[in-house]
Amino acid sequence: MEKTIKLDENTYILDMEEIHVITFKLDEDFLKTIDDLVKRLGYNNRSDLIRDAIMSYIDYLKENERSL
Repeated sequence: MEKTIKLDENTYILDMEEIHVITFKLDEDFLKTIDDLVKRLGYNNRSDLIRDAIMSYIDYLKENERSL
């Protein structure tokens, strides 16, 4: 897993040597929601928002002591 350092609410530093590209499918309505959030929250792109959402969910699971 890549090394991640959280700078602030919307900014992470990632060890780019460890980044892997993944592909998945989303329906059009869900993609529109993501695009709207990218613009509204000031993210640079979809990947940044999705990465932040995944990291936040993992943190939530850890805080609630759910096993991963």
